Amino acid sequence: MQSDLNCKSALQVDKMALFIFLICLLGVWDLRPNNAPWVSTHNNRMWFLDSFNSGTSNAVYGLPQPHLVMDPNFWTDKSTVLPKLQNFLTLYELASTYNNTVLKCNVKQRLMIILLLLLSGNVQPNPGPEVQCIQTPTDLKLISGLKIIHLNVRSLAPKMDMVKIWFTSTEADIVIISETWLTKSITNEDINVNGYNVYRTDRPKKGGGVAIYVKSRFEASTVMSKSIPKQLELLVLNVKLAKSLSITVVGCYRPPSATKEALSSLKDLLSRINYGELLMVGDFNWDWSSTASEDFKSLCDSINLSQLISQPTRPNTKCPEKSTLIDLILTNAPHKFSSAGVFCNDLSDHCVVAACRDAKIPKCKPRIVIRRNFKKFNEQAYRHDLSLVNWERIGLTPNVELAWSFFKGNFEKIINKHAPMKKFRVKGRDNPWFTRELSDIIHLRNRAWAKARKTDLARDWSTFRQLRNKCTSFIKKAKSEYYLSVTTEHLNNPQKFWKVIKSFSVNKSSHDLPSFVLKNSVPVYDRTEVLNCFNNHFISSGSCSDYKGAASVPHSVNSSMFSGEPFTFVPFTVNQVHKALKTLNHRKPPGPDLIEPFFLKMAADFIAQPLTTLFNLSIETQEIPSIWKSAFVTPHLKGGDPAVLTNYRPISNLCVLSKILESLVCEQLKEFLYSNELLSTLQSGFRKKHSTITAATKVINDILVALDNKQYCAALFIDLSKAFDTVDHIVLKQRLISFGLSDHAVSWLTNYMKNRTQCVRQDGLCSEFLNVHTGVPQGSVLGPLLFVMYINNIDQNVSHANMHFYADDTIIYCFDPSPTTAVKYLQKAFDTVQHTFLQLKLTVNADKTKLMLFSNSRKTPQGFLTVSTLEGNEIELVHVYKYLGILIDDALSFKPHIENLVRKLKLKLGFLFRNKCCFSFGIKKRLVTATFLSILDYGDLLYMNATAQCLSKIDSVYHAALRFVTNCKASTHHCELYSRVGWSSLSTRRFTHWCIFIYKSLLGLLPSYICSLIKLRTVESYGLRSNDHLSLAVPFARTELGKKAFVFSAPSTWNTLQKRWKLKELIPLNIFKSKLKFEEKVTFNCTCFT
Repeated sequence: MQSDLNCKSALQVDKMALFIFLICLLGVWDLRPNNAPWVSTHNNRMWFLDSFNSGTSNAVYGLPQPHLVMDPNFWTDKSTVLPKLQNFLTLYELASTYNNTVLKCNVKQRLMIILLLLLSGNVQPNPGPEVQCIQTPTDLKLISGLKIIHLNVRSLAPKMDMVKIWFTSTEADIVIISETWLTKSITNEDINVNGYNVYRTDRPKKGGGVAIYVKSRFEASTVMSKSIPKQLELLVLNVKLAKSLSITVVGCYRPPSATKEALSSLKDLLSRINYGELLMVGDFNWDWSSTASEDFKSLCDSINLSQLISQPTRPNTKCPEKSTLIDLILTNAPHKFSSAGVFCNDLSDHCVVAACRDAKIPKCKPRIVIRRNFKKFNEQAYRHDLSLVNWERIGLTPNVELAWSFFKGNFEKIINKHAPMKKFRVKGRDNPWFTRELSDIIHLRNRAWAKARKTDLARDWSTFRQLRNKCTSFIKKAKSEYYLSVTTEHLNNPQKFWKVIKSFSVNKSSHDLPSFVLKNSVPVYDRTEVLNCFNNHFISSGSCSDYKGAASVPHSVNSSMFSGEPFTFVPFTVNQVHKALKTLNHRKPPGPDLIEPFFLKMAADFIAQPLTTLFNLSIETQEIPSIWKSAFVTPHLKGGDPAVLTNYRPISNLCVLSKILESLVCEQLKEFLYSNELLSTLQSGFRKKHSTITAATKVINDILVALDNKQYCAALFIDLSKAFDTVDHIVLKQRLISFGLSDHAVSWLTNYMKNRTQCVRQDGLCSEFLNVHTGVPQGSVLGPLLFVMYINNIDQNVSHANMHFYADDTIIYCFDPSPTTAVKYLQKAFDTVQHTFLQLKLTVNADKTKLMLFSNSRKTPQGFLTVSTLEGNEIELVHVYKYLGILIDDALSFKPHIENLVRKLKLKLGFLFRNKCCFSFGIKKRLVTATFLSILDYGDLLYMNATAQCLSKIDSVYHAALRFVTNCKASTHHCELYSRVGWSSLSTRRFTHWCIFIYKSLLGLLPSYICSLIKLRTVESYGLRSNDHLSLAVPFARTELGKKAFVFSAPSTWNTLQKRWKLKELIPLNIFKSKLKFEEKVTFNCTCFT
């Protein structure tokens, strides 16, 4: 009874409220009729108007189930997006038909509240402070919080200088860039910005692409990276701002020509992401101010995204009504953003959009480095103090550690007196050419932009355009003038010259450590702990191998290779030590003893004698100062995520004096090994007269000869897992004994390898020192030689196979008319070598070891057998393999190698042409010589016999480089280019290198395995005038492929050369080169049309 009375009372109140509400509503409606202009934004449209279904009707309106589902346009007028009164009154009458009186009252009351909210015009789902408008980049820079900007650049690589100005002028924390137009040939180093980590999604074909720069202080990880052809590119990052605060950042680019499926694809991709706070930024090419983008707006409303930008981002000053708002910043937390704005852009016709989110962003601590202060350094005073020390006291000390302590104490005291250690704050400058005058012009341009947008007067727009054009020309002029001046000034100073050149492209040093690393998938931020993580990783990766061999080494590995007089060290002389000190590279960093080579080199006249005593004492006592067995390790990023430890490789810095001692020991040890011919003739690594080119020439020659003899060649390229880092010290000691080293020498080398330690050091901070139990010291002088001795003669039990080594790069290749038989021989040889590796505790990396079959046929024979490891892992058959820096294909056409060269050279060309206004003619020649010709020259003896079509591709990029030097047009004939630069054609250049290589083999300046391939022609019994000339015997070659082998082509080339030169005896190499140089000059004259 009481409830019925309450319902009647509620109905009476409801009727009275409705009557008063309708009277007020009619007045409001007259003030804003349906044809009145009204700006439509997301915040003016309530989310529940976009879809009216049973769920929303029950939750919002209180209706249990509507009798029919109505289109959203039923509730709002499409032209004005205003509520339709008559339709809401229809809904009101529909609610009146319900029998339940309480339900009827609740529904009507909710409808009245909704109508009042809709008519208020500024109700937000998440009410908060109003977003302020930012006028200029300087205003954004002064605001505290998380700053985000979006740039549409239309090709990022050539506009990096302009982009860096935006980074510095706004100090943005997150920068989203659309239309990057990046390809795989452009690396992250080419687009790095100091202090930021870059993430990117490239379009497989030309155009498009998205990149996101995040300040390195923040932890960021890639959630999704998608490029859908003809639709969009999407890059999603999770950025952690604090321990309990992270946001999902989405960078998106949708081209104007995108298909209709782009919207559904975007919806599908966003549905796969798990996010809390979402920030979606990009160039969507959906005009937010147009009704044609209703479907996109509906998608944004369905996931509760608000749009922060209210001004057109692609303005049309001549026809303002054609301006569009297509560069958007969308978020599901608009109340957390305090400001947003639109800035002028000199990178494309799109404006820069920016926003600032409320957040407490800790300031970056300044980078402090500790180095010596040379401000008051005086060389004469330094040398005078050195002369006052009684260095002879070292000879009275029988203990190496005490002798070293005496030397280090006195020497370090003098250094600290004249160049004390001091803390310096590092201030990086991305653009050293950025002047105060340029900064003022940019500021004026930004102010002119803000004024023109506010007044929309033609006069103000004209002023802005003038300042914009002036600003662009000033930027180009400032950069070119600065680098022209600096490069010319340092032309004769290689160190400073190349430092300037490197500043063009690489701004982020690969030696800089990240702000955090992942340890067991957990981020570590503490700097000391980060260094410890790196050190533990490097130690464990070297010591933990997959070795499964025997615990002891069989006698076959330890069998003696020398039975003569054992090797013993000869005392070092003062002259040897003095020469070593004088030839030090003073730019090298110091080791753990913190003694720089700069001071050692300058003090050579005073410290050569005491150091000679110290070195001889070390040999005599078979001990090395403990600090000399330590190393500073610097992590070097190979590529990929900077937070992942496996993406780094270690670079070691040893004590300078330790390396001098090693070089003296190494010189005596090499003399013993070479004079007694103890090293395998098949080993080309770290040996005089040997190189990667000689090794590759020998292998390719053997394969070509086999193919010419109608044989198949099965080759196995073996990769060892961390070979240098997994050398077992016990096995190494036994190998040294087998080489005939005396007990005294072995004891010293054993002490050299024992108790070695390392730590990771960066900016004055050090990790803990950890013991290194395996491997030869990285960065040492003795290490490579000890490794070569360690794996020497591993081919001694191999039959029916050929082998060659360059350090740990090993190849086994077998010949036979039957491919099956060749593979069987290869498998047998591989098994033998694997057993030897197991005895040496080295592990074959089955994933990187590859098999290749060389034949005259283009197809792999049917029934071709494969090769397997001892564990049963099948080796992959490949058609191309990179051997010693040369891409070798199974047809020996070198087409893949040339195509790779062209790609690499085109990347160099892009850099050169983008900055050509910054260099003089002389600087351009030096740049092309150092960065371009050096790439072309490597391996040109091997690929010179490729087809003319392949070689023409290299000629094209070479001619482009010459046009860069000369500033000539593309139509300029190449012979004119040769004449202006003073260089010959590539074919002439390759021929010159080829002749020098042949002549070195005649002089015996190449390995014996090359020199033995050519022989002098036998003198006929009857006299001919041609017999007076040095000529070589040319073997028979059956095919054109066989004629490319060194054993045939070298004698043929030499005999052809001798028809002109008619040399009767060998001349010195320098005179031979001079004669070739003289012949090159003939090619400067154009002969293309004669």
